[in-house]
Amino acid sequence: MGLALSGCSYCGSAQAPSPVAEPLKEASAAPAAPDAGADSARWVHRFDQPLKSDWVTWTHQLDAQQGAIRVDARGLRMELETYGRPHAEVSVTAAAWKEALDFSAQAQTMTVELDWLEDSNASYLSAGLAIVPEDAELKGDPRDLPQVTHLSFIGVGPGATARRELLVQRQGQELARDTEGWPEVEREGRHLKSVSVRLVVSGDLIRIEEEGRAPVSVKASLGFARGRLVLFAASHSNSMRRAVRFTQLRVD
Repeated sequence: MGLALSGCSYCGSAQAPSPVAEPLKEASAAPAAPDAGADSARWVHRFDQPLKSDWVTWTHQLDAQQGAIRVDARGLRMELETYGRPHAEVSVTAAAWKEALDFSAQAQTMTVELDWLEDSNASYLSAGLAIVPEDAELKGDPRDLPQVTHLSFIGVGPGATARRELLVQRQGQELARDTEGWPEVEREGRHLKSVSVRLVVSGDLIRIEEEGRAPVSVKASLGFARGRLVLFAASHSNSMRRAVRFTQLRVD
């Protein structure tokens, strides 16, 4: 859920920790919940109405009846079912906000909130936020781009648990990765229901703040000045229909 540099980056099987760009673990306690209000936000979408022309949506390696992207009463719901797909394929549903952010001019703070709806088998399921270059084509799997940074929640099989991962990719190569110590730490994953996570990009530092967990900083830059935000859900082959729901995307 084929990333060019690591085919199992977002699967539930154990991996050796990446030796590069060791994240800077913060010593402070877990941060407070990101502010859900919109007063200070430069842009906020609560997905309480149909997406308009400032969004692009697509599916990748999914038949028409196997995937869906729609706004329901509680948010932006992405579904995908991958029975019958070739094993090497990764199927994706995605929605990109067309407006580009300028990451060279100032720090950008992005908050994404999602509901992890799978409660039986989340193996090979993942969902999250990708930052892609402004000139990147809005199609396919955004994590396969040569230049991309993505923050994902990844199912840890065979149950319904998940883990968090940040990956920064430059020129098709992994520049930095943070897995919160997985698989040595919380190898079995953690139970998710609703999650709110903030990603702060400032120069050569990327900071993750998630409600109830200690913040983490990774010393890395995006590698491009202007980028777009993409929400995605993805799965490997031969899986039942599963879904995630995005309830907010905010930029401060």
